[in-house]
Amino acid sequence: MTHGDVRIEDDGYLWVMRGEVDAAVQARHEEQLLQVTRAASRRIVIDLSDVSFMDSGGLRLLYHAADGSPQPPLLKGAPARIRDLLELSGVIGLFTLEDEQEAGASPTAQAGV
Repeated sequence: MTHGDVRIEDDGYLWVMRGEVDAAVQARHEEQLLQVTRAASRRIVIDLSDVSFMDSGGLRLLYHAADGSPQPPLLKGAPARIRDLLELSGVIGLFTLEDEQEAGASPTAQAGV
């Protein structure tokens, strides 16, 4: 089993998540991440490229970033299963996905809708 973690870098503006980001990870990091988002004056970037699993606890941490960041947080390296989770939860619009920013496209344009 791969345990999850969140490493905070760049004075709180870069969150590197890895492994299984679940309720246990949420319990360990939520207060610190809330403090970071309350003080945010620019976009928070969240690297999800090493996330193997995410449940509602991890989703809640992402939501805190969206709620506190002055711009929609940038999600880098989000695996398809995490994108699906965000979409099914109805919160994908709160974030900018890395490939969208690079292409300048919206999620519907990328999906060919």
